[in-house]
Order: sequence, then C-alpha cells, then structure tokens
Amino acid sequence: MRLWFTFLQMLRDYLEITRLFNMGLTAVAPVLGALSMWNIGTLSLLELFLLFIIGSFAHAYGFVLNDVIDIKVDKLSKELTTRPLVRGSITRKQAITFAVCCMIGSFLLSFFFYSELQRYILLLFILLAAYLFATVYDIASKKYPGMDLFVAGAIFFLILFGASTIGTPTLLAYVVALIGGLQVLFMNMINGAIKDIDHDKEGSANTVAIRLGAKVHAGIMALPLSFKTTGYLIETGRILLIFLPFVCFDLHAELWQIVLLLVLATLTFIFIYKLYSIKTFDRSRIRRFIGIIVIFMYATTPIMLSSLYISIMLVALIPPLWFFGSNLLLHRTIFEPKTM
Repeated sequence: MRLWFTFLQMLRDYLEITRLFNMGLTAVAPVLGALSMWNIGTLSLLELFLLFIIGSFAHAYGFVLNDVIDIKVDKLSKELTTRPLVRGSITRKQAITFAVCCMIGSFLLSFFFYSELQRYILLLFILLAAYLFATVYDIASKKYPGMDLFVAGAIFFLILFGASTIGTPTLLAYVVALIGGLQVLFMNMINGAIKDIDHDKEGSANTVAIRLGAKVHAGIMALPLSFKTTGYLIETGRILLIFLPFVCFDLHAELWQIVLLLVLATLTFIFIYKLYSIKTFDRSRIRRFIGIIVIFMYATTPIMLSSLYISIMLVALIPPLWFFGSNLLLHRTIFEPKTM
C-alpha cells in the first residue's frame, strides 16, 4: 500500500511539473495544423491522436525545462512553493531527464508519418525548429525582453509540423500557425507577465512587462498604458487573422460562424480589460481571468476551420475540458490551477 501511495504521489508530481492544466492547448497545435489542410479527408483518427501526443510531449519538454531554469526566481514567490521542483519532490536532474525523454518520444512518434526520406527529413527539421525555439525561450526568457517571440515561434513550427504530415503547408495552414503563435505570445508576454510580476521584479527578470514599467508595490498592481496597448494590439492582430481566410482564401463562412466568432472576440476583449483592471495583486483572481481568456481565444480557430469540415468544431472543446478536468483531478478546483 505504501509503495502504491508513493507511486501515485510521484505520478502527481510529474503531471504537475508538465503544467497538465494547459497541456491540451499545446497538444492541439499540430492537430490544428493537419486539420487546416484542404485535403483533411485523408486524415485518420490515429494520425490525429499521434499528433496530439507529439504536441503533449513538446508541451511537457518546454514547461519542465522552463521550471528547471526558473527555479531560483520561482522560489521567491510564496505561492509557488507547491511546485514539485520548488519543494524538492523532483530533483533538477530528474526533471531534465524527463524533459529529454519527452523530446525523444516525440521524434520517435514522428516516424509514423514517414513516407519518403526527403519529406521526412523536412518534418524532422520543422519539429527540431520548434524544440530549438522553445529551448531558447526557456533559457533566455527572464534575461532579455521579447523572448516571448521564441515560444510563439515554437508553436508556429509545431502547427506547421502537423500540416506538413499531410503535404506542403497551404496559406491557410500558415495563417493558423500565425494565429497559434499570437495566442501563445499573448499568453506569455501579457498573461504570464501579469501572473508572475511580483516575483519577476524581485528576481530581476528582464521582460517586456518589467521594461515597460509593470510592477507590484505594497500589494498594488500597476500596469502602464504601453503594456496594456501591447496586449490589445496582439489580440487585435489575432482576431484579424481569424477572419482573413473568409476574405482572402475563399473559405465559406456561415452566419452563425461570424456571429459566434464576433461574440468570442468581444468576450475576450472584455476579460482582458477585467484582467487589466485588477488593482490589488491577487494571483488566484488573475489565474481565473487568464483561464477564461485562454478558453475564448483557443475556441476561435476550430470554429473558423469548421468551414472545411463541421466536426472540426469539436476540437474547440478539448482545451476547456482538459483544463477543467486536470484542475479537478490535481487541485479540486476548476479555474485556478495551483501550478500556473
């Protein structure tokens, strides 16, 4: 019984260190890349499942390595003491080994998509580019401002990897990759900066938010107009890209799609405003708003792509259901993962 309990605790620690609550977001990236190809009728559920697993491995690699590198800064926050690396239930060596195994696992699974040598080598280079961009971000994210562009680039290449398993990426696939990149850029440069602003400042992190003057003083959060505007501009660009295929690529849109996308876009801006309007630094409340914003953001691309095949809309349910399910499993809450 004691061994079983020890195993379950170890399993929980490794699930937490992967940031299980938002793994569904990264995991669907290569899936959306494949679904954005016009000839989606050639896809099988097995192929989509394998792409989802590859995305999950890439997600785990990125977040585990990020925790290893940021451990000194994370220890400055009392609210992050529950993280496995911070409390010492997983060592740095174990975490690095786990991250490398996840990366190797994704490359091994990619062999399933082998058809000819030249095409497979291209697939490997695209996947390798995603890992290189993620690694650069993990190493330099707190040292130099603007490194969030690298994690956005990692998602961009991960989506292109999914598209390339079907054939040469189309213009629509590139647009989907740009949308995914902007979503992650907002999550890191804006959402992540607000969530971590208390200990980032103490740890002398050199991020865009810190450079623009975002700070917490005596529990009061101050976000300068330049920082807020940056977030609004990123989201505006993302929304424009969502509607671009309907205008430029002859992607047919139904009225309900346009209405639903406009509603989601409006709700996203409303909750971004609410996030910006928080005066007293409250990580629990910030986590809740971030969760809502991300759910609305990530629903838009599957809805847009449903013009190709209506069932693609179901992909929009994966991130929120994954988010709620993992939070209930590990933290007995819905909107506030303790390891965010």
